[in-house]
Amino acid sequence: MERAKHSFNNFRRQIKEDFPVEDEDQQVEQIKKFLREYGIWIGAGIVIGLGSLFSWRAWQASTIDDQHQRTAAYEQVSERLQRGADDETMQLADQLLNEMDDTSYAVVTRLQLAQQAVRDGELERAADILYKAHEQAGEPVVKAMALVRLARVQMSLGEHDAALTTLQQDVPQSFKGQVAEVRGDVYLAQGNHGEARSAYQTAINEGDASVSPALQMKFDNLASE
Repeated sequence: MERAKHSFNNFRRQIKEDFPVEDEDQQVEQIKKFLREYGIWIGAGIVIGLGSLFSWRAWQASTIDDQHQRTAAYEQVSERLQRGADDETMQLADQLLNEMDDTSYAVVTRLQLAQQAVRDGELERAADILYKAHEQAGEPVVKAMALVRLARVQMSLGEHDAALTTLQQDVPQSFKGQVAEVRGDVYLAQGNHGEARSAYQTAINEGDASVSPALQMKFDNLASE
């Protein structure tokens, strides 16, 4: 039980610290890594304190077996989605979402499905998937990942006001720079250069030494006007 407590708390701490990555594929890979390492013990953390009602050993054995099956099913879907989204893969993904809709596996699967939808040019579908992922995610960092991606898709759809509304939601400190940058992109798409420049400046301030060349270039282009 102590291992469960330690692993669950460690997961929560690390996931809040280790997700400032802007690349979507890297973000998904980091979440998958956490799920593989801590998936069993995340579940254990949910029932800590119920030992007087259930046999810990019996619960542990059944939970580990169930978690291994879930992990195997998720890994199969994830690997297939990385190679593309054929009909069989989509059927497997739908089955996973139906059977594990209340788990972290479903959230990460939705992030991958949204990526694929964007690649296929199905932006409205991507927006629907990301909205569901954001609503479903429990960890603030994962919610922020879905939120930032949703705002980008809304901007691509020309739904600028909706994107700005999405970006008004609170996010962890590590995502404030990304939110400010996307807000600047939306303002720029609207032709509001003053607000865009201000948002980019905020993004630069939040990013400290990790400011991307692309962000700096966007700010410099507007600063010279």
